[in-house]
Amino acid sequence: MEAAALLFSFKDNINKIIGAFNSKLETRTMPYNVSIPLEVDLLAGVLRLHGLNFTSATRGAKRLEDFQQWFLENEDKAMEIMHHVLEDKKAYIKTDQGTVLQKEMLIRRLEFFNETAHTLLVMMQQQQLKSPKHHIYPYLTASPN
Repeated sequence: MEAAALLFSFKDNINKIIGAFNSKLETRTMPYNVSIPLEVDLLAGVLRLHGLNFTSATRGAKRLEDFQQWFLENEDKAMEIMHHVLEDKKAYIKTDQGTVLQKEMLIRRLEFFNETAHTLLVMMQQQQLKSPKHHIYPYLTASPN
């Protein structure tokens, strides 16, 4: 997907992800409690370089709800910054893995949220269609002793 389209659908993707987490979808066996806070922090790092500061002590996937609330309060400025970063072909960011273009770092974050939203929507549709589970996790169905 083109970077401009990813940016355009960013807010909707966040809403879709949070909607999926607030639904009956079983997400305990998925890596989102680890990956979402990491991706939110990486995105916040890009925005921090341009003057917007997001911090959250919330653990797990719930950090995305904190980010959503912060984003809604700072939406115009955040979107302006992200648009500027996508237009800038020379700005770099230093990471633990080396030096990366800020534009590339932002595109990777936008792609993550797009793919996560898509995956969760497909899973919710499968659940609504009463598709069979592909694997039964015994610890999810075991009764507490």
